[in-house]
Amino acid sequence: MYFNYSEKAKKHKLYYLGKYTAKFLSVFSYKKLIVKGKENIPLDGPLIVASNHIAFSDPAIIVANCPRTVHFMAKSELFDNPFKSAFMRNMNAFPVKRNHFDRTSLRYAMEILKNGWILGIFPEGRRVRKTSPTEPKNGIAYLAKITGADILPTCIYRSPDDDAAWHNLVLVYGKVIKNSELDFNGDSKSEKLVKASEMIMKRINELWEHENESKSG
Repeated sequence: MYFNYSEKAKKHKLYYLGKYTAKFLSVFSYKKLIVKGKENIPLDGPLIVASNHIAFSDPAIIVANCPRTVHFMAKSELFDNPFKSAFMRNMNAFPVKRNHFDRTSLRYAMEILKNGWILGIFPEGRRVRKTSPTEPKNGIAYLAKITGADILPTCIYRSPDDDAAWHNLVLVYGKVIKNSELDFNGDSKSEKLVKASEMIMKRINELWEHENESKSG
């Protein structure tokens, strides 16, 4: 996979170039890009940014409009050759094998959070374009449980009935979900993870529904 798993998570210089390039290109990529809730982003401490996923450009949109560095989990297929792998790594992305318990990526994610940085995850594990956010995987709750990190529910909204290439896009950072709210205490570990994942996805859905209702209104 051409990825140096032993390398410590860090801020790569190319990341900043990519961040500002994405911000510049977004001006020409969308009719209007509206960003809401940036004041909800904590300026320090470990944090998991949990967002719905509607397009390949979603990580770039989040990175370009976040005042802190974000390290994204990305599907392992994006690291299939050394050139793509080098680019993704320098953008602070790292591979995860989907539908597997990937211990290596899990350890890397834990290292990011233990350093007090931001980890970006799409809890659905895939792109969902035409509907509201769907069922989450439990990986995000597991990471929150073992690291104690808080969650920042995030929504990327594009009207489901807007098929035009030149469209409006809304990025919303919601209120932080404190780790204590996820209620990981108790006997049934798997049940707690399911409920915590559902809570996180519910908050993302609420942001999506609010934007959808605003458009309809």
